[in-house]
Amino acid sequence: MEDEIFKISKDVSRAKDLFQISKERLEIIEILPKDKTYKIIEEYYEIILELMTVIMYVDGYKTLSHVKVLEYVSQKYNILSNNQVKIIDALRKFRHGIVYYGKKVSEDYLINYRKEIIKIIKALDNLVESKLKEEIH
Repeated sequence: MEDEIFKISKDVSRAKDLFQISKERLEIIEILPKDKTYKIIEEYYEIILELMTVIMYVDGYKTLSHVKVLEYVSQKYNILSNNQVKIIDALRKFRHGIVYYGKKVSEDYLINYRKEIIKIIKALDNLVESKLKEEIH
């Protein structure tokens, strides 16, 4: 894991900016047409990725790998179940297919996993909030 994760100076300012963008993305999801499942999935993944990246910036680490950011957060913090890690990885693959190949995602996926995706976002959001509070004090 360490070969693709780089130690950097803590970047709380960048972390706060990314955290704000993730909150704005959540608001955007609410106004997206319900039939644009691919866009909703893409936004959910971006929110999760941004929150995990915020955690890394506050810890003083950076990676360019979506796989490694998930590995870092799931191994260092015990807030995600194995199933949740699998869901995030599935979202990553869906996003890759959407962005690079124009693949659509079945509405069924969102129907079946939306509640769990929201739980993942809340867990990451809570961790980010507590880490940012620690940095202020």
